[in-house]
Amino acid sequence: MRINPRMFQFLTGFSVLFACSRNDPTVPIPPAEYVELHAPSADRTPIRHIPGSASVLGSDTGEEDERPERRIEVSGFFVHEIEVTVDAFRRCVDDGRCQEPAVGGECNWGRDDRGDHPVNCVSWYDAVRFCDWAGGRLPTEAEWEKMGRADLVQPYPWGYETADCSRAIVGNGLGCGELSTWPVRSRTTGASVYGIEDLVGNVAEWTLDTYDPTGYGDLGDRDPVRLSNGDTKVLRGNSWYYSDPKLDSRLSNRYPFPANRYYPYIGFRCVFPGADDVIPFAADAVLSNAPVPGPASRNWSDRNLRARISEGTIDADGPVREQSMVRVPAGEFTMGSEEGQYHERPVRTVYVDAFEIDMYEVSVAAFAECVEAGGCDEPYGGGPIFPKEWEGQNCNWGAPSRMNHPVNCVNWYEANAYCRWAGKRLPTEAEWEKAARGTDGRAYPWGSDQPDCERAVIDRGGDGCGRETTWPIGSMPAGASPYGVEDMSGNVWEWIDDWYAYDYYSRAPDVNPKNAEKYSDNIQEGWVIGKVLRGGSWADQATSLHRASHRLGYSETTFPDYTIGFRCARDVTP
Repeated sequence: MRINPRMFQFLTGFSVLFACSRNDPTVPIPPAEYVELHAPSADRTPIRHIPGSASVLGSDTGEEDERPERRIEVSGFFVHEIEVTVDAFRRCVDDGRCQEPAVGGECNWGRDDRGDHPVNCVSWYDAVRFCDWAGGRLPTEAEWEKMGRADLVQPYPWGYETADCSRAIVGNGLGCGELSTWPVRSRTTGASVYGIEDLVGNVAEWTLDTYDPTGYGDLGDRDPVRLSNGDTKVLRGNSWYYSDPKLDSRLSNRYPFPANRYYPYIGFRCVFPGADDVIPFAADAVLSNAPVPGPASRNWSDRNLRARISEGTIDADGPVREQSMVRVPAGEFTMGSEEGQYHERPVRTVYVDAFEIDMYEVSVAAFAECVEAGGCDEPYGGGPIFPKEWEGQNCNWGAPSRMNHPVNCVNWYEANAYCRWAGKRLPTEAEWEKAARGTDGRAYPWGSDQPDCERAVIDRGGDGCGRETTWPIGSMPAGASPYGVEDMSGNVWEWIDDWYAYDYYSRAPDVNPKNAEKYSDNIQEGWVIGKVLRGGSWADQATSLHRASHRLGYSETTFPDYTIGFRCARDVTP
């Protein structure tokens, strides 16, 4: 149907009034506009107006692919006020225009109690198809970011306060304790200045753009979009599943993801630019080449597996790697980073004595030898400690097919016991960082290029590069450090011998630094008390977590965590 322009005047005015009531009155909000929009009556999802005006795209303080931060112009459009729900998507299925989403696990389709939850387990093509049926399309990255913050530089839709469960359904306790999505409108306090809800949390949202890791430098200043051919699209907004709300929930955060994937933490909303759309997107042409899942592929993980097989991205395990040690010579190197977090500063020139470090992370098979010899206790192998059965399956101990994977679900004391039994020790922070980046100050073990699944086992296209688990040790030789040490970025976080202190770099010695003190005299509220982890894991997508300089404080007695493992080091005997 054609929506009456008077109705648009009402909707637009309401949107602007809402924005002014939520925002600083000194910040001008663009005036209302009259727009005509075609949309079928079957799509009953409420919409709001986003006026054409200046906006901010990206962040110079965020991840590398968010740069440069730019001032742009975005034409006006209407947008779904909430994420598309299961009930709304069902109308498209009943109309014969949409295919049923995937099911299983925390997928909402087929569950009687999830009609008002966002539809999830849908591919990019499913989202394009629904929006086309509804008379619109997916938002561009620029449109998505604008609806979140207008022309303000605030990192979150509501302002500057960190994302938490009072404003968004994020990964604190996985979905704020529900272990799934929530009904839409569950966190109205997290709405943007335009009254758009759930831009952060609940489900990450498909956008129209093809992902480019180089950021925005080559895009125009008005209605920028990247429609180039490519199977990797951009997700925005974080979800109930991700547990680093401060980092992942920023409006500028981008998450590259293969278009033909179905995950319980992915959904979407649509925009409606009207008859004179400035974005030259032809849904029919895209959908004519869209992959179609077979009738037997209803389960979300089965669909993803079939998609990876059809794309040729199923990687066979390489040969079993025998552990060896790499000698790192004595000398100076650059420790820390001005581009990293505050606890990575000040950047210093540090001298470290010669040492040896394991080429690979300690495998399940190697740890089993220690258990059999009585030097180690069995690590956790999954069970009731995890709220979801699939989480327990991520622990590698007791899984015969993962004997050559890194041992995980171990705390610091278990890692330390193994290294002592093996006649070694855990590396210091300085030793680990030097082994990872060498003496040229590189950002990552392999150089300056951003992490990808050619170099590291990370969360790209799903955890573990789509495998949803760790990989065998030594699977990414292209990601080796200058000394030939492998898997120092991704696969599992690695325990370090040092105690964590936020301010340690400001007072550490420049020769063989090691923080042997658990408590600092000037510890402040919010600081972690525990040991240091390094390297990022198979379940981390933020590029900054995989930098050689990144530090993470973590409880040394933590409950089993399937993202944590370790490697050992030892002194060089003269």
